[in-house]
Amino acid sequence: MNKRHHNTKLREDSGYDDDIENSSIMGQARSSVRGAMSDADSTIDGGLVSPRTRRIMEGGGENPETSMAVGDGDDDDEGADKSRGGRIRLPVIFRWWSDVVSRVSRSASSLLNQHSPNLNDILDGNGEIPLEPPRRGVQDSIPEDPCGPISIDGDNEKEVFALREEVVLLKKKIQGLEAERNKQTSASEIQDQTNNDVQHDTADIHDIPSITPVQMLRPDQISRYSRQLLLNDGFGVTGQKQLLSTSILVIGAGGIGSSVLMYLAAAGVGHITIVDYDCVEMSNLHRQVIHKDANASKSHDQVGMNKALSAKQTMLHLNPTLSCTALAIMISADNALELVSQHDVVVDACDNPQTRYLLNDACILAGKPLVSGSAMGTEGQLTVYNYQPPTESDQPKKRTACYRCLYPNPVPAEGSKSCSDNGVLGMVPGAIGIMQAVEAIKVVTGIGNSMHDRLLMYDSLHCSFLNIKKPPARPNCAVCSPDATIKTMKDSEESLKNVRGPSVCAMATPGNLSPEQNISAEQYNELRKDDQQPHILLDVRVARQYEMCSLEGSINVPLEQLEEKLDMVGELSKGKLPVYCLCRRGIASAVATRIIQKSIEDENAKGVHSVYNIDGGLNSWVKTVDSEFPQY
Repeated sequence: MNKRHHNTKLREDSGYDDDIENSSIMGQARSSVRGAMSDADSTIDGGLVSPRTRRIMEGGGENPETSMAVGDGDDDDEGADKSRGGRIRLPVIFRWWSDVVSRVSRSASSLLNQHSPNLNDILDGNGEIPLEPPRRGVQDSIPEDPCGPISIDGDNEKEVFALREEVVLLKKKIQGLEAERNKQTSASEIQDQTNNDVQHDTADIHDIPSITPVQMLRPDQISRYSRQLLLNDGFGVTGQKQLLSTSILVIGAGGIGSSVLMYLAAAGVGHITIVDYDCVEMSNLHRQVIHKDANASKSHDQVGMNKALSAKQTMLHLNPTLSCTALAIMISADNALELVSQHDVVVDACDNPQTRYLLNDACILAGKPLVSGSAMGTEGQLTVYNYQPPTESDQPKKRTACYRCLYPNPVPAEGSKSCSDNGVLGMVPGAIGIMQAVEAIKVVTGIGNSMHDRLLMYDSLHCSFLNIKKPPARPNCAVCSPDATIKTMKDSEESLKNVRGPSVCAMATPGNLSPEQNISAEQYNELRKDDQQPHILLDVRVARQYEMCSLEGSINVPLEQLEEKLDMVGELSKGKLPVYCLCRRGIASAVATRIIQKSIEDENAKGVHSVYNIDGGLNSWVKTVDSEFPQY
């Protein structure tokens, strides 16, 4: 076999030319790298070749005198051989190979240098390495054969194949990482688009869709809800179709609403409408688990995401097939009846009595069942209003007690406390919310025994559940009796003038105070700086809140104890020092100001010089005076 035939056969057998020509690791024009072979010495030690191969490539192999003939001695090649000295030494060949490998190494390093400069980590598969888009390809960075056909003999053939295997390995690694990068980029773009769509969802009442009854479950629905389809207690396929054909209105996306919404979304309700005007704050996150830290405000000058929109975002991540409408509005007499009428079941997860009465009255007028839950401190309660389970009897359904039947006289605003006043153990509203979700599903599907005739009381500290049988409906109930006086939502609003509503409404200072008796936080701060104006700062918050944080020099007398300690206040004032009342939001302090002012007029508060209210309380102090003061 002549030399030319031998060289050609060797190249065909090894697949050498095909490997070089078809390599598609990354892509750069070959013409731009033809003259770059002189770099090979500086990049030969890149961790991609074995020590023995490196020695041969550097000209220090086991047989330094080994050389290879190029060409077959024909006349056509004689001149070329003479111009190159007639023979090409082995180091020249391996310099070319090293240039191939070094350019692969540099291309991969450029791609991955921000995450793993050591390519041995990549080849060994250590860790996950995020990728950036490659700027150029490896195939085009491979220079052409500088010496024409190559003949390789003996043991050195193993080293060449080792290099080729390493190149192939690196190609596969890069391709895999590129695929992973593309996958992550695609998922990130979808996530960002979903978040953007939710944040800019400006739905109103008229955007709530109607629900078409589901006749048959789709394969994906059977797969998603399969575990509850297997239930033997009457739910099954029929119950799931009823659930998918139902719309539920949930008022409030706070502590109770968080668990209600997530479990209803996961269970496969046809449509859920969320109503909440409030925004997410850091103090919400210990119990309102549907919201993310990223959606919460971290300071007084930052506004968090609306709770309804934040809840919708989480629900769609949990169940992308869900139909959901988020309304960033406040429930009022103007919209309650319209909202309730568009849904099959209403879930009350609010935190104030005014909204509870409005929802009760709207559900009575619209004939909709109301699943009600509340939580405070370490206790909670649960019941269902305006619902009678289906029966086979033709007898008319007996009316059960509504919210006004149980609580006919609304409590005045100052006598009704919220979680922000009394605190709450985060798991308690979560537990109540889960039970509300169960009751809502029972009402929709008609399975089990609902809480329509009972009131459940839960005490978390004793882990006790007390079922109380509800009394019959009141014959003179203002809204559900035959002689009802509340026949419209306007009537309902008139009956709730002095009842505590949502916290944003409570921010207004109660009446009966003259403008001169109200001072702003900035005005009081200027007064504190003036040593020539001594005074008494009376903090009327409960002791637990006072222990959390307080202004220096203040005296704590809880509002509930104020009337009993008026004499002490008089002794502190000594008839000379004015009294400034302070609380968290300026509400309790306004009540305290009225009490002290009335006592001064009645001459019961002896020794009190004068009294003023700090408008907005500590919340206003944080916003306008000291942003570092704790806010809760």
